[in-house]
Amino acid sequence: MCKQILNFYLTEHAMYRGWDRSIDNQILYKVLPFVNAVEEDKKLVVVTPSFLASKKISGKAGHCLVLVLKQKLIKTGYWCKDPNYLFNTEKQASFQWLYM
Repeated sequence: MCKQILNFYLTEHAMYRGWDRSIDNQILYKVLPFVNAVEEDKKLVVVTPSFLASKKISGKAGHCLVLVLKQKLIKTGYWCKDPNYLFNTEKQASFQWLYM
């Protein structure tokens, strides 16, 4: 994986865990054009299964893709079956939902 995708940068953690979690550059190239970078401390981008399907992105069936960002830095990403727990644990975060 490269360290930069479009206008975003990947941390070492995001690169290594992304590979381990089946989040490759192709997925990020299709999702990141729709992500609005912000100046806030933490942003969680939740990409719904319907959005992934509409963009012909193959992921884990029925799972959301969650990206954790700090401005234009992608800290990590993972697949999540039920993202509701994020609202309880990430009170200081800004959320962006990508859905169709």
